[in-house]
Amino acid sequence: MAKFWGRGLMKMAFISFNIEGKENYDPNKTYLLTPNHQSAFDIFACFSVFKKSFAFVSKDTYGKVPLIGFGMSLSNYIFVKRGTVGAVKSIDDMENRLRNNISVVIYPEGTRSATGEIKKPKRGILKIAERCSDIPVLPVVIYGTKDIMKARTIKISPFKKITVRFLEPFYFKDINGDDNAKLDYWYDIMTKNYNELKDKLIKK
Repeated sequence: MAKFWGRGLMKMAFISFNIEGKENYDPNKTYLLTPNHQSAFDIFACFSVFKKSFAFVSKDTYGKVPLIGFGMSLSNYIFVKRGTVGAVKSIDDMENRLRNNISVVIYPEGTRSATGEIKKPKRGILKIAERCSDIPVLPVVIYGTKDIMKARTIKISPFKKITVRFLEPFYFKDINGDDNAKLDYWYDIMTKNYNELKDKLIKK
């Protein structure tokens, strides 16, 4: 239901997609999907691009936002509440989904990037990655959503294009070094690819 709703919204707003790196994404596999976070519209982009059912991880405040909250209520969402108890439960919920072959979408940056540039990831991503170390992490670069839905508004700017690039899956356990090195790995590959897309699209 959520996929039809998300794709329908894209069509009504005349939003088009350019998908790169399709060879890195197998819809029949279970992933820890880790896109960057530019805009609340990223949620709709995920509904449109990810082929298999997935569970969203989001702050509980998103569930109260008109349009967005409705869309998330249609999906297998996991709302994260502040506090230790809430954090532990969300990790348990994520593991439960992954063990039942449901991919989980989590924004490692935690919050939206005001500039669109990739932000340093939070340590929370490592907690679920360590708990489910056999599940591949799939980095996903999303470009263009910040121009469709600005911060603190649900107004949609139509006739835009979103570019999505799937990067090569990896396992945090295979990255040498401490937690900072593991987080830097995600940040570096995401930043490199984001900048490549940005430079390419600006030149068009």
